[in-house]
Amino acid sequence: MPSRVDTPHTDPTLSSRSLLTTAAFMPLPRPGPRLRGREQQRERLLHLLDTTRSGPRRGGVALVEGVAGAGRSRLLGDTCAVAAQCGFSVAYADADEVRRAVPLAPLIAALDLRTDVEHPPLDLAATAAGHSAWLIDRLHTSLAERLRRGPVAVVLDDLQWADTTTLAALGTLVARCATQQVAWVLARRAGEAESLPAKLFAALGDAERSERVHLPPLDDRAVAELAADRLSAEPAPELLACVKGADGNPAALVALLDGLVEEQRVRVAEGRARPAGDVQNGPVPRRFGVLVRDRAAALQPGTRLLLDVACVLGHAALPEDIAQILGGTTASVLPALQEALDSRFLVCEGDTIAFRHELVRQALLATLPGPLRGSLHRQAADMIIGRDGGVLPAAAHLVHGARRGDTRAVTVLCSAATAVVATEPRTAAELAQRALEITGPLHPVRANLVRVAVEALTRCGPLPRAIALAEESLGGALPQEQATVLRCELSAALLLAGRAARAVAVAGPPSPGAAGAEGLAERMELGRLHGLADLDAAAAEREARQEMTRRGGPSAGLRCVLARSHWHAGRVGEALRQARAAVASAGEERGVCRPFAPRLALAAMLTHLRETTEATALLDVLRGEIEAEGWPVLCGAAKILGSSLALAQGALAEAATQAAGGLAAADEAGMPRYSPLGWRTLAEVALRRGDLTAADEHVERLTRTVAEQGLDGAAATASRAGAAWMAAQLAAARRDVEGLDAALAAVHADPYALRSLLCEEPAAAAWLVRTAADRGDGERAAETVRAAQRLAADNADVPSLLAAAAHAQGVHQRDADALRRAVQTHLDPWSRASAAEDLGALCGADRAATVMEFEWAMAKYARLGAARDEARVRRRLRRLGVRRRHWKHADRPASGWASLTDTERRVADLVAQGLTNRQVATQMFLSSHTVGFHLRQIYRKLRLRSRIDLARTHPGVDDGPGRHVTDRPAPPPADAGAPADTASPRGPAPHAPKTPPGPALPAPAHPADTTQPR
Repeated sequence: MPSRVDTPHTDPTLSSRSLLTTAAFMPLPRPGPRLRGREQQRERLLHLLDTTRSGPRRGGVALVEGVAGAGRSRLLGDTCAVAAQCGFSVAYADADEVRRAVPLAPLIAALDLRTDVEHPPLDLAATAAGHSAWLIDRLHTSLAERLRRGPVAVVLDDLQWADTTTLAALGTLVARCATQQVAWVLARRAGEAESLPAKLFAALGDAERSERVHLPPLDDRAVAELAADRLSAEPAPELLACVKGADGNPAALVALLDGLVEEQRVRVAEGRARPAGDVQNGPVPRRFGVLVRDRAAALQPGTRLLLDVACVLGHAALPEDIAQILGGTTASVLPALQEALDSRFLVCEGDTIAFRHELVRQALLATLPGPLRGSLHRQAADMIIGRDGGVLPAAAHLVHGARRGDTRAVTVLCSAATAVVATEPRTAAELAQRALEITGPLHPVRANLVRVAVEALTRCGPLPRAIALAEESLGGALPQEQATVLRCELSAALLLAGRAARAVAVAGPPSPGAAGAEGLAERMELGRLHGLADLDAAAAEREARQEMTRRGGPSAGLRCVLARSHWHAGRVGEALRQARAAVASAGEERGVCRPFAPRLALAAMLTHLRETTEATALLDVLRGEIEAEGWPVLCGAAKILGSSLALAQGALAEAATQAAGGLAAADEAGMPRYSPLGWRTLAEVALRRGDLTAADEHVERLTRTVAEQGLDGAAATASRAGAAWMAAQLAAARRDVEGLDAALAAVHADPYALRSLLCEEPAAAAWLVRTAADRGDGERAAETVRAAQRLAADNADVPSLLAAAAHAQGVHQRDADALRRAVQTHLDPWSRASAAEDLGALCGADRAATVMEFEWAMAKYARLGAARDEARVRRRLRRLGVRRRHWKHADRPASGWASLTDTERRVADLVAQGLTNRQVATQMFLSSHTVGFHLRQIYRKLRLRSRIDLARTHPGVDDGPGRHVTDRPAPPPADAGAPADTASPRGPAPHAPKTPPGPALPAPAHPADTTQPR
């Protein structure tokens, strides 16, 4: 146990104040890296050194206490470094459990008596013969020798392992040196209050010039700062919620964060670190699990056994339950329970004892062998059933511990799953599926188990599992009544999965004698009509009205069928009226989420039409409805619609986050109906930002999703049209003429597909007209205008359709009045800016009007985060001789990635992807010379020499669905497929003034963009 003096570090966060009050003494150095959350404790230790040096007859004692991993050793090492640089003679050592049998070992090591030249070498064997008093005198003499050279700092760590002689010696030496320049810094792990180290600390704490320094858990600010240090990014709130399992313990927090990074469960995008997947319910990070298990292993055997039982019983348990499983009384487990509480494995929550975080419980649970875990779960279930007969708490244990063929376990699991299927479908699905695993094919409750499992899986997903289980059971021999009930559940699952034709085929009238046959008939007929609405809107409307007549009036479900039928038929105004009526009447009915929530249908319509205020309010209510009625399978759809609304409002980061979350939830639930909209939102975000590489990836995923998702009917047609439109925008931005023609052909191949697109995307009509005209396809341009005008004529009370028709007409016919109407009536802010840009291009002869419209459009684009569109309009203004400053002043470091401006960072991102200066210029609407200038600034700030160095050192971004920068290969050349002197971003603009064409420009991410100057 050698003594050591830690070398000082450098801490740029500290001021250069003097440690001492006398100017002749050495000033306080700038010590090591900042101790997050320990600033006050550090200052108190520095104050002790200050007071010790400031007077010849002054010393003091600091008593540092904290749990394992609280940062004691780091704090003491920092204190040693400061003391050494300030002229202290530092005596440092730490006790340990192995050398506990050697009396005075920590003090002997700290004061290094073996090298004392004025005394013979120390014979430690003498201590065994009762010479402790002599050794203490030797220690005091050694201290006195050091004091002749200056002040002394005695720093001893881990005194919980110190022997009794050391503790007694410390009490004596502190008292003898009370009036000398000795700073005592004594540290121990917090724990048993009656231990000898605790009694020593209590005695020393009452002395003059002594101070207790407690190391509590880090507060939220310190946790966030430490997380930012480890991740080199700002932690998002959801990630901070995940790391609460560290309980503010620095060592545990570092282990948890490093473990998540090593296992690639944290993604960093745009400077924010977020969890990748469900961290809290996923496997425990290996590093964190090892730390928890090591700390548990240091506890007494009885405490370890108590923790084993407690982690099986769940997050929280009654003390008497733990004692009963252990075969004792509550009093008999008190010592072990107290140690578990002192070590902060457990905390008190009301009448229960709970783990401080689920991650800690899972880490301990992983150490139990499977057979032992199962046996403890069965014992817990027996205890619960024998005490109060609670089937749900017992089932929570049997789902992990039941054995195959256990009839009682099957019965309990079935009863519990049935009880919670409508409120906690995930729990019900787990219980029912586990019961099916352990029951035989002829068990009397198996059919009911299948029904409960299918209903639960339909409510929470995955839908493919619900469909497969139902179809497998229907393929066997089932009583007619049970088969009818199962067909009803299967129909609902198929509808949610977008398989309308199969849902219609499965739905049919129940047998007349079936229990609840009338209710089943209504549910099955409603499901059939919803499926029919996707396949044949006219037939669905006709039959829905017949059903209303038979029932004597409309219901929320039937009104929802009518609303969807009208929407698919292009009668958007009537669809909105019926959907609003369905929502109004749904409050009086139960089960309004089955199989389609009226609020979800109405919210989707309003989102497409950019009625953002009403849509946002509906989604807020819908989220509560989903939770209250137990339909988490719809959560992904709600998030995806929310992402589309965020995009319409210009919140690009929020749109990307919600879309990524919604896509993940939809994929987990197996409900792909709204997934195309999620991928379109991500692609649109990337296009507006000008990140064509990311847009390319999202469009590729969109195309693959539409091809593989298995939708049929109207949903499939609308999805294909939306995917083709996004592919067309990307092809125009890439100047990929062949790809653009193919995508436009797909959009115009089916009149219904075109109509669906125009209903769902207010900006599509003008973009398609401009693009078709630019390709020399006047017939398609006119076809789009006619389709938009028919929709507007049939829906005179729908503002977004009226604005889209006016915009398309203004572009096609060079009609300034129509464009002004579009600017005034578009509900979509981006479309309004697009119409203003079109209007500005039409006012070529009136330079003032042109500049006014362009500046208004540019400001609107800027507020929406559409950087690419803003850059295009700025370039058009420059051509008119108008220059607007577009950079922002900010305090930045002189070098490094943080020193780059936004423009320089964008150039660096594109160059790192492999783009040439010309390609970067085309994407950013800059000249090649300007790009070269920015690139030189980047090289200077990053101290690089070449593009290869830039690509190699580029920080990169995670590959999640919402990422901004990617590591894809370079795109095709910007001038591929189009003459350099005729290509430009916004499409043909037949209304543009007849001026010579400008420099080559790419087609940007704008619904009005193709390849001609406007």
